[in-house]
Amino acid sequence: MRKKNIFSCIIGALARKFRVFQEIWLFPCFGNRKLSTVPLWALDTFVLILKLCSTSIMAVLRTLLPETKKSLYGETVLVTGAGSGIGRELAIQFAELGATVVCWDKDATRNNAVVDEIRKKDGDSFGYTVDVTIHEQVSSVAASIRRLADVTMVVSNAGELTCAPLTRLSPEYIAKLIEVNLLSHVLVIRAFLPSMIERRYGHIVAINSSSGLMPCADMVPYCAAKSGLKGFMDSLSEELRLDTLTDNINTTSVYLGTVSTGLYPTPSHRFVSWYSDISAKEAARIIIEGIRKNKKCICIPSFMKFLTDLYNLMPYRIRIILIDFFNFGHRGWFCFC
Repeated sequence: MRKKNIFSCIIGALARKFRVFQEIWLFPCFGNRKLSTVPLWALDTFVLILKLCSTSIMAVLRTLLPETKKSLYGETVLVTGAGSGIGRELAIQFAELGATVVCWDKDATRNNAVVDEIRKKDGDSFGYTVDVTIHEQVSSVAASIRRLADVTMVVSNAGELTCAPLTRLSPEYIAKLIEVNLLSHVLVIRAFLPSMIERRYGHIVAINSSSGLMPCADMVPYCAAKSGLKGFMDSLSEELRLDTLTDNINTTSVYLGTVSTGLYPTPSHRFVSWYSDISAKEAARIIIEGIRKNKKCICIPSFMKFLTDLYNLMPYRIRIILIDFFNFGHRGWFCFC
């Protein structure tokens, strides 16, 4: 379990004691007049300053001192979509670090191949054939796993992508894309979160996409689902943060650019010679390194988050002009605002 920030502990204890002092002594003295809000403002301002100072100090220390990595030995890690691509590489590399890996995939043949490969390397792994979009399957298999072991980390990785205009996709297929890329993550995480809360320990990882950070043409349902996944993970992180019983449950959102898994189209942007795509093995290594450091957000490539944040600050017309310049090969080059 990770060590708590000592500054946060001290500030939290002082704030709680001062709040009790407010309710017992200060508020009765001020009554219901407007002056009764003065103590509350004083406390909140004091806590704000202390939090800003402690956060700045910790940021400096993290810059000067090397970040510690938590051990994964003895952890039980569930990986969905483990039969191929990044899921496969994550499962293998987690096992190499001493974790027991539970592999989920709807393709039994590929899933069992990954389990066998891990076992040949003396790793500990179990495989289950699960369609993560079906609630009954997710809940029943999750219940059977909990009777055998406590899953301490969930890596929700399953996804599906089709590049086509919205009008060319059937309503049934649009629903399927949203189920795979959003609903499945909610179902899987919800199945294991109660046991993590009960143990007050765990780690939830959602493999997202750069499409969840900015819009892409011909990928409307996929972008919608990935944007929803971002909102889901951000809200879940906030919910866990505000509960003192879940402050040892970490969350990590992973935003992938182009990874050579066959899921994403071949890069065709202007700077493809500087950055095109990376292998699934390298992406898995970066993801696991970030997980071991309890990072809230992992972007591949790392500069992508800065660019998307900057992009969202720009006026609409400037944004689309820059997108057309970046993606010089698409039809937007001939369009204007």
